[in-house]
Amino acid sequence: MLAALLALPVTAMAVPGPAGRPTADVVMVWSPGAPIGPIEAVARARGAAVIDRSPAPPANVETAQFLRRGIDAYQAIRLDEARAAFDQARDLADKTGAAGLTHAQLSDLFLYRGLVRAAQGDEGAAWDELVTAMIISPNRTLDPTQYAPKVAELLKRVQDDTLHKHPQANLSIEAPDGCSVIVDGDEIAGAILRLTGPHWVRVTCNNFAPWATRVDLTTLGNNISATPKAYEAPAETELLVQARTAGARAIVVVEVRGKIATVRVIGIDGRERERRTVTVTRGDLTPVAAVVDELLTPQVVTRAPWYTSRWAWAVGAALATAAIVVPITAAIAGDTGATSWTVKPKGLP
Repeated sequence: MLAALLALPVTAMAVPGPAGRPTADVVMVWSPGAPIGPIEAVARARGAAVIDRSPAPPANVETAQFLRRGIDAYQAIRLDEARAAFDQARDLADKTGAAGLTHAQLSDLFLYRGLVRAAQGDEGAAWDELVTAMIISPNRTLDPTQYAPKVAELLKRVQDDTLHKHPQANLSIEAPDGCSVIVDGDEIAGAILRLTGPHWVRVTCNNFAPWATRVDLTTLGNNISATPKAYEAPAETELLVQARTAGARAIVVVEVRGKIATVRVIGIDGRERERRTVTVTRGDLTPVAAVVDELLTPQVVTRAPWYTSRWAWAVGAALATAAIVVPITAAIAGDTGATSWTVKPKGLP
């Protein structure tokens, strides 16, 4: 019987352990617009390399710098230099939906463009630029003492004319869910009222490339449908080629799309070993990092003694019972093989 117990299979139990080689050598992250710092920290703590495959953030737009340069040149009466700087700022504003400019800065851009034209004697062009400045910010207060009397009088006429000839109209921007819509440097939600005339619109989203346009708002109103181009995550085959080149045994792939992150463990043979989904709130990848840490944790196999297994005890008990019952049965049955007998109470006929 002891030999039979010793012949029982040895059980093994896998438990996570802090030491040892991680289950994957590389963590590849695709997370547009969300900082991957938490994932980098846990991956490196486990000894895994991190490759950020997220799309590059939009380049910094220098519109505000050109505006500042133009204002400085205007105040130093270097009008040609100021005009060139303001032209560059306007071109960038048209291309980017005034990215990098606040509402006040966008209005200032056209205000100073008008002032330069007025100083150069082109009152017609100055009028158009100043009207645009007032359309963007009709409630701005201009201090007449800051300008020459002729310029101050021009600004007053432009402001009065703009408020009388440019009524408000409805402007609506349709954008994908989760995107921010900015009109003339101000973030908006839903339809808004703006004075008729030019306005600058941009749409920013984590999963889409920036989208921008200039809108010429009419009295009938405008409903603009923003169509930003979606970012595309790298193909799995591309990730595996990169992993094989790095000599990885397996990779953890993290893809963040809006509020959902998918975390997968993929063997170098391309077979998916495990998959998890995590909810992301406000771009915080800390919960995702916790899952990555769990999946990277190396498995330490601990062999439990056979006598601690409930299955070993169950089989042992069965063998022990058989060892007792079989001899008794054999003794009762005798050599004849009869195995049935009757107990008859005493005193009964």
